[in-house]
Amino acid sequence: MAPELDGRSSAAQIAEGLEALAGWIAVRRTKAGRVDDDRVQGKRKFADVSALSFDAVSRGGAYVTVPFRRAATRALPGLGFCHEETRFSALTLTQHGSELAESAMADTDARMRLVEWLRNGTKEIQRVPEALKKTLLPESATDAERTLVYQQVLAHEGRRTISGLLHQIPLERLADAQGRKSFLDGLPGAVMRKRLAVCFAFEDLRAAGLAAAQEVSNAIHDGPLLGAALAVRTGVRDRFAALEGEAAALHRLLPEDAPAEAVAFCAEQGAGAPLATRTLALCSRIPMIFSVIGDRVDRGIGYTRELVADDPSGVPEAEQDPQLAVPRPIIRLRRLLEEAGERFDHAH
Repeated sequence: MAPELDGRSSAAQIAEGLEALAGWIAVRRTKAGRVDDDRVQGKRKFADVSALSFDAVSRGGAYVTVPFRRAATRALPGLGFCHEETRFSALTLTQHGSELAESAMADTDARMRLVEWLRNGTKEIQRVPEALKKTLLPESATDAERTLVYQQVLAHEGRRTISGLLHQIPLERLADAQGRKSFLDGLPGAVMRKRLAVCFAFEDLRAAGLAAAQEVSNAIHDGPLLGAALAVRTGVRDRFAALEGEAAALHRLLPEDAPAEAVAFCAEQGAGAPLATRTLALCSRIPMIFSVIGDRVDRGIGYTRELVADDPSGVPEAEQDPQLAVPRPIIRLRRLLEEAGERFDHAH
């Protein structure tokens, strides 16, 4: 669709806009916006939105297009539907990607409506025709589309290996230490084991970071606080102590060519820095939720007290038994395989 818009929007912006539109449709068709599907981003924000324009979800800093909410578009290069590009915004389709796109956009009327929505950025969609729902929602995928996705998923040797293990080890077992060990021990070769160990460690760090941010969100609900005031709160100290431990664990596993951002975050939240400094640093990374001015943390323009409400994994409550997080890439892989037709005998 990008060439039809005369360069007004990049392919990545269009892909993210369509993903957001699909999420909004999924929220709007349910009562009170209660959607269990963890692929839907911005559930709380979309629940009160009665009409949606492309501009609303594509402008800089839009709630559903910040980097960590690009699940679908990030998957396109990895599955071979787009070429790997130096810049994420420069997405271009492969032959397989063209086949999938043409199949998904086979309904001429739905495609025309989408192009018009994209071209006229302020044009709002209110009532969604059935043709548009079938074009965008995953349950309407055709057998041909499912077959193509299945072939692309299993075209990668590593994914084939993980698929085999998922037939032996239920997902819930990956939420405890023994299950993780069994999974890693079943991988062939030290390189792949190390890579998946990093994946587990990253998920633990992500969950700990979310829990720490949630604690700060709770603390500033009634008003802004200085970093020093946050640092003396028991809950904040506990959550950031857990985050420090996970940052150290991931740092020990990171390869030499690890992304600089990952190394920087581990150093930022590792031992040595004052807790007030670490708190301000974490909040500064979430500018939609928190506003950090000097040493003060206040609500950002997209503040929501319950950060986990839009997060697929959530954070276990303190009074529950400790539970490890299952890496979302593995969850997504398992779901892709199931939706493409593969059957897993054991329970989810």
